[in-house]
Amino acid sequence: MLSRTSLKPLGVLGQCGVQRLPMLAPRTMSLLHTTAVARANNKQAVSGVVEEPPRPNFDPTIPGRMLRPWDKFRAYMTFYKEGMKELWANRRVYGDVKRRMRQGEPITRAEFQAWALYPGDRLRLVPFGVLAILAPELIFLIVLVAPGFCPSTCTTYKAAAKTAARRDALRQKLHLRALERMQDAGLSASDFATEAALAKAVQHGNKVFSLDRLTRTDLLLLYRFLGIGQFGWAQPTSWLRAGVRGRMDYVFTDDAMLLEEQLVGRLGLVELFRACQERGIPAADLPEYQLRQALYNWARLSQRQTGVAEMMPAVWSRLVLLNRSVKFGSGLSA
Repeated sequence: MLSRTSLKPLGVLGQCGVQRLPMLAPRTMSLLHTTAVARANNKQAVSGVVEEPPRPNFDPTIPGRMLRPWDKFRAYMTFYKEGMKELWANRRVYGDVKRRMRQGEPITRAEFQAWALYPGDRLRLVPFGVLAILAPELIFLIVLVAPGFCPSTCTTYKAAAKTAARRDALRQKLHLRALERMQDAGLSASDFATEAALAKAVQHGNKVFSLDRLTRTDLLLLYRFLGIGQFGWAQPTSWLRAGVRGRMDYVFTDDAMLLEEQLVGRLGLVELFRACQERGIPAADLPEYQLRQALYNWARLSQRQTGVAEMMPAVWSRLVLLNRSVKFGSGLSA
């Protein structure tokens, strides 16, 4: 049974009745991406010792590990073809979901994701489709150099992992800048270490916890850390503020749907990477089970806030702590 969530402006969610719903975009929600890593995770239960499973040295997006080069090429082209067909189908879904959201009707997370990703995918569809038809052998070179060239429905595990590694390297540098910024604001990493310390720091009324009072430097730091765009430096301050607010609104709503439909443990690897990257969670060097735990803990942390306006402390805690966790009295970490 999947519960539905009604989306309202600025991330305000209203609960609706529980109904059985058809799942949209099965490739996005499929467990195909995680099948290749599942055996490594299950081995931990034999000895009772939690060990870090190795990253697969093949692409679990494509079935078959011992494919010949020609067969692998055909498998990838089939994957891209199905992805473009799914994206074309999402064109109708986008209009329907947009209409239902305006009317306040409930939607599922799969529908919400289709609505959120389609505008960007639409811009990538034409050049990607032309390249797939005229010079399909060049797709692999383009994806290797620029993974963001692919629409979300055509993103493979290797492309998602490469994007995560590149963004995590940037986030490491931004993390050091965030520590300097907190020091200038009279805060330290210990103020973000526990829930009680974070709440105490927020009560002091520091302006870094208010989105409307952030400077352009702070906004640009958040803009790059959350991966909102690559050309934030060329945008006016009002656009940066709107971009950060829009991302927090999106994440707050998405977190509620993840918990409501109990989807954290069922996301495919590509979708899991995307969700972690959208929240600033390092994803390149962590095994799958830790990524799922980090995403679940973050969703719990964000839903402890009363709305989007109160999410700034959670976002800054991710910048300041990066790979570490906010400790809660109940043992929950985020």
